[in-house]
Formats: sequence, C-alpha cells, structure tokens
Amino acid sequence: MNRTRVVTLTFSPNGTTRQVSDAIAQGIGAPERLELDRTAFDSRWTGETLRPGDVAVIALPVYYGRLPKLMVEFFRYIRAEGIPAVLAVTYGNRDYEDALLELKNESRAHGFVPVAAGAFVTHHCMAGKLAEGRPNGDDLAQARELGEQAAALLAGLNSLEGLELHVKGSFPYTPGSDLPVGPGTDPDKCTGCGLCQRNCPVQAINPLDPAEIDGWRCLFCTRCIHSCPAGAKFISLPAMREKLVLLENMMAQPKENERFLI
Repeated sequence: MNRTRVVTLTFSPNGTTRQVSDAIAQGIGAPERLELDRTAFDSRWTGETLRPGDVAVIALPVYYGRLPKLMVEFFRYIRAEGIPAVLAVTYGNRDYEDALLELKNESRAHGFVPVAAGAFVTHHCMAGKLAEGRPNGDDLAQARELGEQAAALLAGLNSLEGLELHVKGSFPYTPGSDLPVGPGTDPDKCTGCGLCQRNCPVQAINPLDPAEIDGWRCLFCTRCIHSCPAGAKFISLPAMREKLVLLENMMAQPKENERFLI
C-alpha cells in the first residue's frame, strides 16, 4: 500500500502533543502533509474528507486517565473511510489508563483503521516538576521510529480488512473527572487583554470578565496559565495544589514510552 499523504489530526493546548504527532508524521515520510490542528475552538467547526492514499496521525493529551471531553467536536466534519491511522496519547508521567483504548475505539467509530499506537510521556501541564523537558530527543526519536514502523507495515499490506490493533486499557473506562474546576485569576495582575479567552480551546472564559471561568467546560489544560503575559492565572484550589505536590513526589521516577503495532 503506497501512502502519498500524511494527515495529522491533533489537539495540543501546550504544544507537547503536537511535537509527538509531528515526529510520527516525519517517520511516516509521505511526500505530502496536511495538518488538521483541532486545538482552537473555531478549528473544530471545519473539516476535511480524507482520500485513498492517506495515513492519519491522531494525537491527544490525557486528562485524569481519559481523553479530553470533546471527542464529538474533535472528529466533527472529518470524513474517513478505511483510512489507516497511527494513534498517540501523551501524559505527564502518571498514567494514561484507558485513554489509548478510548482513542482506538473513537477513531474506529469515525472510519479510521488503527495500525499502530503509542503512549508518550510529556511535561505535566499542572505539576511542573513531572516529566520536565519531555518530550526530549529520545522521546521524539521513538515517535519517529513508530512512524517508520507503521509506514513499513503499511507498505507490506494489500488490505486493511480484518486488522485489529491491541492496546492497553479496559472497558468500561476509568471514570474521568466530572467536577467543575478552573484556574484562578489574580485581579492585581490581570490587564484584561483577553488573550486567555481567545486561546481557550473550549471557550470556558468569559470574554467580558476573564476572571469568570465555566468550571464545567474547563479541561484544566492550563493553556491560559502558561500563556498569560502578566502571570495572572494560577491554580487556586489548595486541595489541588497539595495533590500536585504529592503527585510530584510519588511519580518522580521517569516512565518509558510504550508502542503498539498490529
């Protein structure tokens, strides 16, 4: 099977998942490349019909052991019928639990045929000491190698019929977080520039008052915290700060990436 185009389908609020998906795409090495970055809220109102000869790279971060709560939006208007896919989830050195299995099932339900997958360690978005500096060069080399392995596998296949990729995970899935959460805002630092609201992937921030956050919509991806030029956004809940310190102490030992092929 000759692959003429690699299509990256990515959600990456802080850029680390995008690094992994780019490395996988480089490993696949198709002559054409189409990037479908689904991070921005508006991007999920557009779509694309994938064509024969495409191979997809689908990559998302893990929150609380699950995929982000926007799978309907993520795949909306993406048309795929029998398109092979390399799947990737990224997590902050704790655990990815059922997220990779969930991504496998979601992608199959939307017309993709998963042929390879990986779980990659990246810098934790809330616990700053966890997996700091990852993905590093070795991580990205492993991601490229996964792409190369997938390309070699596809080159030797005449059909995708009957293929079944086995990954870690269990069903029913681990319950994700259903609590309303969100970062706090320091009124003495906030300039009202609105950058946090414009960049929020789920539009959980009130455009008229950046301090008001819809905790039911917020993913706690911390994009607003990391991108605020004034440093006005922060993790305000004492219980969450205490939990993150505990997490940094318990999960300090670096974990290894995991890869799966049919």
